[in-house]
Amino acid sequence: MGAAAPRPRDPGATPSLGAGHPQRHGPLGRSHHGERRSSPTLTSDAQRPSAPRLYSLYLGGRHYGDVEQAFAEETVYPLIPFIVEWAQLSREFLKRAVRFCHEQGIRQFLDVGAGYPTPGGNVHELASGARVVYVDNDPDVVDALSGLTSGYAKAQVISGDLRRPAEVLRRLDGPLNLAEPTALLMNAVLHFIDQPASPVHDWVEALAPGSYLVISHGVVDDASASPDDRAELVRRYTRDSATVIPRTAGQISEFFRGLELVPPGLVPAADWRSSIPRALHDQRARRGSLAGVGYKPLR
Repeated sequence: MGAAAPRPRDPGATPSLGAGHPQRHGPLGRSHHGERRSSPTLTSDAQRPSAPRLYSLYLGGRHYGDVEQAFAEETVYPLIPFIVEWAQLSREFLKRAVRFCHEQGIRQFLDVGAGYPTPGGNVHELASGARVVYVDNDPDVVDALSGLTSGYAKAQVISGDLRRPAEVLRRLDGPLNLAEPTALLMNAVLHFIDQPASPVHDWVEALAPGSYLVISHGVVDDASASPDDRAELVRRYTRDSATVIPRTAGQISEFFRGLELVPPGLVPAADWRSSIPRALHDQRARRGSLAGVGYKPLR
């Protein structure tokens, strides 16, 4: 067995990986310069709005089509006008968490439900020299990630389902050594899964002591969105795109059962070790997700 990573060091805040705020994109999926982003050729049910493609749209990526553009403009933005910043705050959290884990000595990252490549830094780019495996069950996402990582010997992509950890774990022997500490990343994905606690615990059980679990998740918070707007968005997303299940803080904390939460604990994604003052965020976006990093203690 490889050496386990030490306990987390100084819990003081670390700066965001990007300078200042993440770049914003307006509700039409254009940059502030007005340039419409290109749409790649899509193969997986291109007539139905795809959750990964919508997330790419919110983050200013290029992996979306007209059907996602229309769904966002007609359904999402009128109900949750702050969703672009919400998505960006979740992504910025992930970048800070990856940097934190790397600083703790983690040299293996397993990104499950990875989604499309994202402007401004992907895991294998952020964690220099680390081995990275991306896992996703969307064939277009797998193709996009495979193209992105083709020049990186230490980065690999696996087609697999978060809900079936045993099937994926059998294929990790070689790309990763799970006898060594690993950072398991599940960013902005568990709210698309019904009853994910059991598979999450199975993933964590397979990790070596000294590993980390990184999660961000949409939260039920009436100060973020009104109950009526949230319920309507959930209804339409579930009907037209993918099941969405926002959860309470108590439900999200269950994913970290048996782990030690790294300070500051389970907090809004925007607040986790960020140097950006809270007041500079749209408070609805800030309160719309919770995030945390759990440490698997040494035996």
